[in-house]
Amino acid sequence: MSDSANTVVEVLYPEFGNQAGDNGNEMYLRACLPDATFVHTSYGDKPYFMEKTPSLVLMCGMTEMQQDIVARELELYRDRLFELVDAGVPMLFTGSAPEVLGTSITNPDGTSVDGLGLFDFVTHRNMPKRYLDVVVGTFVPAPGDKPIEVVGFKIQFTLMEGHNESSFFLADEVGFGLNERSKLEGFRKNNLIATWLIGPLLPSNPDLVRWILDTMGERDAKLAFEDEARRAHDERAKTFRMPGMHMDI
Repeated sequence: MSDSANTVVEVLYPEFGNQAGDNGNEMYLRACLPDATFVHTSYGDKPYFMEKTPSLVLMCGMTEMQQDIVARELELYRDRLFELVDAGVPMLFTGSAPEVLGTSITNPDGTSVDGLGLFDFVTHRNMPKRYLDVVVGTFVPAPGDKPIEVVGFKIQFTLMEGHNESSFFLADEVGFGLNERSKLEGFRKNNLIATWLIGPLLPSNPDLVRWILDTMGERDAKLAFEDEARRAHDERAKTFRMPGMHMDI
């Protein structure tokens, strides 16, 4: 059994981060870590990470208006957040959440919102055009490590302009990356993963969850519903490779 008494997962703005079922990422982590403490930092709250070091920081996808609010809110805590990234604290940003980590987010009318600038990319909102895809990609935690196959959906109004050749999360076999010309999905810095995959991501990617738990220091924690999670992963990996699958989602 895992001893999670000292494990703290900080969930940033959970009242916003529930688009496309992304709150399922927290639900799955709770099932894997029943004894851990989950701290909800809502809009207007001072983040837990400002004074203490969480075991994991999680932020999931939200609407465009909420995203603008969160970008301005997190600017107040930018230096401490970056300090924790540099220190290797595990973090997971999914759905539209990674967009606040770029340099800016531009709207169709030409206005823009400043991002935190952790990564050098610009997000272009192209509403009402929606970009749909399925992804099968490979995550390599460290040089020489066994690759981890990751599957997920992409449903977004945005494409990103920038480069992630030295900082990508996934090398895609199926699906697009930062934009429709890219096969490199998301960003990674130390133990921070920023990915546009939704689904939610974690319940159907047990090997990725295993890596996240191990990185948090929870090597003895068991994967919740592991057999079901592996079947879900394998079925998605199979069907997502079918020609034209992205046109049916």
